[in-house]
Amino acid sequence: MAHDNPYIHSIVVSSRTQSTPRIHLSLSLLDLTSLKIKKEMSGPRIAHATLKGPSVVKELLIGITLGLAAGGIWKMHHWNEQRKVRTFYDLLEKGEISVVVEEE
Repeated sequence: MAHDNPYIHSIVVSSRTQSTPRIHLSLSLLDLTSLKIKKEMSGPRIAHATLKGPSVVKELLIGITLGLAAGGIWKMHHWNEQRKVRTFYDLLEKGEISVVVEEE
């Protein structure tokens, strides 16, 4: 769709199916600038914190650090349990403790 006015731009959206009609959208430069003015006049400018996307390297380092910390705590817990079991069986072999209940 051609216009004689250089300030009017046309956008034609067509679909692949024959049943859907084409959509013609004509925008003038005046409409676009009025939208821009409305956006700028919408309110006072407030400084917001800029939100950035996730940093893959930072997330990997945090994940590795947390994984190693949790794994270390889990391993220390199992070493402690293993020490308790080993002590129990050592005392059982020496005869210092018994698993049989003494009769009164």
